[in-house]
Amino acid sequence: FSSFSFSSPSAHKSRCAAWNQPSLSVASADRSKSTISPSQRNETTTTATRSSSNSSSSNTSSSPHRIVFLGTPDAAAVVLRELLLESNKSIAEDEASGGAWREKFQVSAVVTRPSKRKTHGKVLEGSPVASVATELGLSEDIIFSPESAKDEDFLREMRQLQPSLCVTAAYGNILPQEFLDIPTYGTVNIHPSELPYFRGPAPVQRAMMRGDRNLCVSLAFTVLKMDAGKIVDQKWLRIEDNETSDVALSKLFTLGSEMLIESLPKLLTGAAHGEAKEQDDGNATHAPKLSKSEGVLQPYGMTARQCHDTNCALNVWPGTSIKFKCLTPVNVKKKGKVAGAGAAETESESELGEENMKEDTFVMKISETSVEESIEEWDSEKMPMEVGRAQMYKGRKSVDMLVVCAEKTLLRVGRIQLPGKKPMQPRAFFNGRKGATLTAEGAPLEVEFNPEILSKIAKADVGRGINLN
Repeated sequence: FSSFSFSSPSAHKSRCAAWNQPSLSVASADRSKSTISPSQRNETTTTATRSSSNSSSSNTSSSPHRIVFLGTPDAAAVVLRELLLESNKSIAEDEASGGAWREKFQVSAVVTRPSKRKTHGKVLEGSPVASVATELGLSEDIIFSPESAKDEDFLREMRQLQPSLCVTAAYGNILPQEFLDIPTYGTVNIHPSELPYFRGPAPVQRAMMRGDRNLCVSLAFTVLKMDAGKIVDQKWLRIEDNETSDVALSKLFTLGSEMLIESLPKLLTGAAHGEAKEQDDGNATHAPKLSKSEGVLQPYGMTARQCHDTNCALNVWPGTSIKFKCLTPVNVKKKGKVAGAGAAETESESELGEENMKEDTFVMKISETSVEESIEEWDSEKMPMEVGRAQMYKGRKSVDMLVVCAEKTLLRVGRIQLPGKKPMQPRAFFNGRKGATLTAEGAPLEVEFNPEILSKIAKADVGRGINLN
């Protein structure tokens, strides 16, 4: 395994003093103690047995419980920040009470995904969780980034640490049973869905893609089967119609961190195991990993509501786009006039003629969408309201674009991006291409059935003994 190197020892020492955060020396001193045998950590072993087997380890009345946090993205960094703040609070309250505060704890290790290379592999970028950990004064020695949680060196470090509890939030790596057997009171996961629904890596995006705006976050024990552990608690969150998945995830993990902190007294005594509820596997649904192709909108087969829900769900990755065919008048001198002697005013592409139109096809990324309920916003005098067509809102001051989707519903688009260009308002695009018309590609095939041919096929099927009924 590898660990991040973000701060100097002197900087770490000063930050530890400022935060009153127990430094690595506490953990390092206890690593020489004997570890718990795997049999004592088996998932079927009772909480009482696991608690007594560790009574001689680090979690005595004079030392705080050790928690290991595992997470990677920005949403998980929110949880780590709240956990560290609560850790300092618990230790301060313990000191104020003369050592009578039994639920005090410290974040003794942070585990995150390895650094990713940016700008064609030239720059290493640490995860948001690693950045927050160093920002809040944690030593580089307790920030781990193993390629796999099955790494033997990593597992050895975790066993020597002897944590009371492990907490995961969008970690992104599969945890083997060897890891799950290590913490005294198990591992809990903050999962942004109403378990057992939407188990998997993309629960919020999948829920929003189907139109859900009443979302849920669950705190559940981690078992070998994905997101199938007993549920400790759940809380719900209603988001606005135009809110995107990144905003929803941030709110859900903030709510999840509050739920975690509320549950810590029971989690750190083992009481939560007995109170947690089993999931009904019969109701389980899966939220599979997102694919790039899912971000390609099809106005001919998707309503404006479906396009908008997809855009809100996939705004971070992979984003959403529409493939357009663009016809632009060439040699346009002034508004409504084509270059040339005695040129007459033109009001439509048909009057210009195909020889005066430039055609190109491109994929346009779109964002900041909403559903336009009023069809009056479509200017039928400029072009008919046909599925696949796109134009600006009515009025000179308008900056947004309308796209006609299935069932003649209107999708408002507030921001677009062409290949190799910066994001812009639709108005800027149309200002740069005077008189341009956009039509979405991918129209469904219009098949005309010949009755005579169908009759011949039916007779042939009957001759082969096929019952058409």
